[in-house]
Amino acid sequence: MRPTLEVADIFRRHGEAFRRSHGAHLGRIERRVMAAIELCRTPALGGHVEQCGDCGLVRCAYNSCRNRHCPKCQGLARAEWLEARQAELLPVPYYHVVFTLPPPVAEIAFQNKRAVYAILFHAAAEAMRDIAAEPRHLGAEIGAVAVLHTWGQTLQHHPHLHCIVPGGGLSPDQTRWVACRPGFFLPVRVLSRRFRTLFLARLQAAFVAGELRFSGTLAALADSAAFAERLDALRAVECRVGGDVAIPTPHRPGRADFPHPVLHGRASPRLA
Repeated sequence: MRPTLEVADIFRRHGEAFRRSHGAHLGRIERRVMAAIELCRTPALGGHVEQCGDCGLVRCAYNSCRNRHCPKCQGLARAEWLEARQAELLPVPYYHVVFTLPPPVAEIAFQNKRAVYAILFHAAAEAMRDIAAEPRHLGAEIGAVAVLHTWGQTLQHHPHLHCIVPGGGLSPDQTRWVACRPGFFLPVRVLSRRFRTLFLARLQAAFVAGELRFSGTLAALADSAAFAERLDALRAVECRVGGDVAIPTPHRPGRADFPHPVLHGRASPRLA
């Protein structure tokens, strides 16, 4: 059944006003995606006639935009991608680690998507690899599948990185599998602080290299002193671990606020 309201309906109704109000930092790619979704399955893209070989029923169907961001066009591609990833799964437990950017960083990301999202991927991967490589934690080289989500369930801007990580990795000499403790992947507090350090260091480097642009309400951050003050405020944030994020279980979805990724699972008095 077709939902009452689709993303395309919202774009057609409010897209032009959105483009006008956010034109300063809305890039060519974003505009192209919006246009594709607005035109998807409309006469503007043409159509074709389908006829049933048994009953002779004739149906006219408009063509799809086939844009990878369109929620109506990627069902088959999504299913094929999931099937391919499932074929790669190892016979070990998996853990779900989520890195989420808070509003002060998310608004910077909104105006600097390519730079900040790349930093998010690199910092999350490096943090997990660094902590996992330490002998006192795991002492192994790990891998992960990471998927970026840029909005939440309410379609508000909410950038976060979902990582599916096997519960173990290869030994330093690449000769054996090193499994993590049952029900425990990596210490949350240590992983959190490492991620925060790496992310903010890369963000500062991007600013110094002139890779960040600011406009509108964030225009003041173009000043080095104002940007340094923003980073100092983020460095002062202490890692917190909720009581519902202790011993994790595989494939349990969830989220956590930056700068502390959380391994989600059953509530337990054993906090990492």
